[in-house]
Amino acid sequence: MGAARSFADGLKARRPAIVWSLSLLFLFKGFVGLLAAAYPISPSEPAAMVGTVGAIGVLCAAVIWLVGWRIPLLGFELIAAGGAILASWMVAHANTHGGMMVAAFAYPWIAIYSAHFFPRRGVILQGTLMSVGFSVGLLASGLQDIVVYWTIVIATIWSICIVLCNLCEHMRLQAGTDHLTGLLNRGGFHTAALRERALADRTGSPLTLAVLDLDGFKQINDREGHAAGDRLLAELGRAWRARVRPGDILARHGGDEFVLLLPSTTRAGAEAVLERLRDGEDPVGWSVGVSEWRSGESLDAPLVRADRYLYGVKSARRGEAIALPDGGYVADALLSST
Repeated sequence: MGAARSFADGLKARRPAIVWSLSLLFLFKGFVGLLAAAYPISPSEPAAMVGTVGAIGVLCAAVIWLVGWRIPLLGFELIAAGGAILASWMVAHANTHGGMMVAAFAYPWIAIYSAHFFPRRGVILQGTLMSVGFSVGLLASGLQDIVVYWTIVIATIWSICIVLCNLCEHMRLQAGTDHLTGLLNRGGFHTAALRERALADRTGSPLTLAVLDLDGFKQINDREGHAAGDRLLAELGRAWRARVRPGDILARHGGDEFVLLLPSTTRAGAEAVLERLRDGEDPVGWSVGVSEWRSGESLDAPLVRADRYLYGVKSARRGEAIALPDGGYVADALLSST
């Protein structure tokens, strides 16, 4: 058992879950098709066609495994849609009950995969494609009792799509949300930031990142207790969320540090956005460092620069001098509460 688990872990190594899951899905469906061709349910089964489809499934599994890490999300949606179309074609042409059941077996697995990995839009499109394809395939198959088959398969498809999609969305929201402030957490911010980076690369728009650190937060915790500190963080998170623009991405990065990603915004334009966050009624002051996220950089690069600029602000207040890297700036008093 341990050896089998080690072997499975080795197969999955360096492959995102969306890649190896789809590869295994096609591999499993391919083996089912080959098995059905080798041991047909009845003499009238189109064994050659079922076996060919099974071989195609195994081949697709190998291709996905080899190049899957280069495939964008839309590509996975199209591959899953191709599997659904192939299953519908089998329903139409394998006009026997056994052949139909082998083909229809693929739909629930495609629905499970889609609901787990795709956004709601993709899940709805996949469910619709499978429903329409299966309905057309049944009508073309000439089988008897198609109402029974249609009801069972369609109910199964949409039960999985709706229930599992809602569950996965809820779990992703919980995993990416800071429970205290309701903002994104570090993991949620990382996912959203990479999405914005990809969009900025396609459009050529600037992308600016700001790191905000509360002033004297440790003293508040020491003086009034951690419960008071938690209330302060929650209050400030709600206030800032109401002041940022709809497209801006605000997250609690850890402790009393927040990070703000500003799409289509230069470093100079960030001043106006950050000034909106500043309010004389905020329960605590804060300092900020800003850096533009350049194309081709990892997320760590602008975060490190922004942290350096933030440290420069705090050092300047203490009368200390600090050398900063080229290409950045230290936010002045206008961008830092006093």
